[in-house]
Amino acid sequence: MKKASMLLTAVLLIVSMLAGCASNAGSNGGAGNNGGNNGAGTATENPGKDSEAQKPVKLKFSMWGNDAHKAMYDGLIAEFKTEYPHIDVEIINIPFADYQQKLSIMLASKTGPDVGWLAERMIPQFMDSGQLVDIASSVQGDADYKFDDVFPSTLELFTSGEKVYGIPFSTPPMLVYYNKTLFQEKGLKTPSELYAEGNWNYEQYLQAAKAITDHSKGIYGVRLIRDWKNWSDALLPIIWSHGAELFSADGKSFTLNTAEGQAALQIYNDLIFKDGAHPKPGDEITFDTGKLGMYTDRYSYVSKTREIKDFEWDIAPMPEGMNGRGTTLGYAGYSVFDTEHPEEAMAFLKFISNETSMGKTSAFFVPSRKSVLESDVFMKAAPQPSPESIQVAVLDQMSDAKIAPGHPNWQQIDVKVQTLLDYLYTQSESVEEVLKRMEAEVNPLLNK
Repeated sequence: MKKASMLLTAVLLIVSMLAGCASNAGSNGGAGNNGGNNGAGTATENPGKDSEAQKPVKLKFSMWGNDAHKAMYDGLIAEFKTEYPHIDVEIINIPFADYQQKLSIMLASKTGPDVGWLAERMIPQFMDSGQLVDIASSVQGDADYKFDDVFPSTLELFTSGEKVYGIPFSTPPMLVYYNKTLFQEKGLKTPSELYAEGNWNYEQYLQAAKAITDHSKGIYGVRLIRDWKNWSDALLPIIWSHGAELFSADGKSFTLNTAEGQAALQIYNDLIFKDGAHPKPGDEITFDTGKLGMYTDRYSYVSKTREIKDFEWDIAPMPEGMNGRGTTLGYAGYSVFDTEHPEEAMAFLKFISNETSMGKTSAFFVPSRKSVLESDVFMKAAPQPSPESIQVAVLDQMSDAKIAPGHPNWQQIDVKVQTLLDYLYTQSESVEEVLKRMEAEVNPLLNK
């Protein structure tokens, strides 16, 4: 009897051990199936797949978008949460004019975001300071991510040798938003009509701006500035279209103090102070009020114009100057910053920049993925602008558009130019005097 009892105990023990082995084999098999031959590596690269075993993580995501952009990312974050339930993402929205400076301070004090937007002018500084994470192995080694779908030319700013420091999500050309109703009331041909005729140039642009201006109704013909601090986005198209350059090719000299540069800045000065066709400094009148005939901004501003119900509007390419249209190409991308959660941050970056998510962000931003740019998802994202207008004002201009120059010392250069433009805005110095002062004071900053 005693022997039988011992035998039964031994059998139960063996059965229990076999059951345990079977259970463990099932868990490992699931991880293995997820990753194929890369079981352990996949768990690291996709922290959400084993979320039950993961500790909660909170990421911070920085941007400079408007309310519509934030609402879109709120939706993407909710979708990300279903796949990665242990990761929360908080959006930090910082005005563009303050973004680079605040991001620099936050990263230096270890209170910065884990993932965030970067514009073209910011990338050299953060790459040089070693505050961006190399994401090459993660995005290139994941077949589902389809890294090859991203236009290689859009990756150049983020690439150094074999390393990749970000994924662009927006490459919009500068264009003209125009109030079609105001043009029709004045009996003027619209910029789109003039472009189709081959006559959309700065002469026609200035004539239309003056004709539309009606101070008795608070109406101005044109506005070049979105934010008075953001001088480079506003002025570079007119500078380039008149054959001038901001910096030398090697980035060591300020080159705007030329006859071409003076001509370009004089047009801007005269629109404000001579013709009265442009709001004066400090006037924050916006296009959606219906009080501006034309407004230059990037395609991403379309999220605001789509809310307009009171008048008809459309988009057109920049007018042509003596040296072409001078169209600038905006640039914004996602980067992973120096973070305590690189795996989770990488997972979030890949989620918001994959093909599906970029299809959704293309409602506001010109996508860097070929599959999205050439699809109806982008061209027919909303009733306005029409696919025909997007083709002419956006896609047809991208091949000749240029990315604005950047510099590792951009923050100081930017503030210096802002300060010196005040001499123009207060009319205390002429265009020629302001450019001479800029040359003298910006050159030392280019060579620091």
